[in-house]
Amino acid sequence: MTTVITRLYADDATAKRVTSDLASAGFPADTMDVFPAGTNAEALMDARVDEASANAYASAMTGDMALMVVRAPVTPFGAARAAMNAANRVTSTRVPGTDENRHISEQMDRDLYIGLSILKDHPRFISSDMNPRANANRDLVSRALHWKLLSDPKPRNSAWSGTTFMSQKILPFPLLKARKSGTSVISGGKRMLYNPS
Repeated sequence: MTTVITRLYADDATAKRVTSDLASAGFPADTMDVFPAGTNAEALMDARVDEASANAYASAMTGDMALMVVRAPVTPFGAARAAMNAANRVTSTRVPGTDENRHISEQMDRDLYIGLSILKDHPRFISSDMNPRANANRDLVSRALHWKLLSDPKPRNSAWSGTTFMSQKILPFPLLKARKSGTSVISGGKRMLYNPS
């Protein structure tokens, strides 16, 4: 899911100030565009603005006006809301017939989908190997949430702790007892079918 956020501002400087704030908050430059008045609808559609909104904006943009377009992906979580909040802090012109916050459902590449699954029809979730085509994308979820989802294992070779077994820290007696080896299966030590002569 991608959210396309559009706002029509009074001038280019205002639109660029908003995108600059978003860039400081971590939005990549390739997810944002600023279009001056006179831009045609096709250029806006190339930036993923829907056709009806693109036509309405292209007609409404006059003088020094500028249209800001932000494409906020589903990760990191809350990116779309952060972009909307930043865009709403500055006064914009509402254009009838436009969708200022349009959600687009993304279709995953089928090859990638199969590569990302543990079983054939079960997508892998919160995996350290999110993208089989690009190792640079490892740990996407951990990086998006800003904490490690899996911790490094602590080295441990034994249940033995110091001078006592772990069970003896909880129970007053050992769970296992050393037994003397014997040669008889009969209680008392006699052997079955044994004839000393």
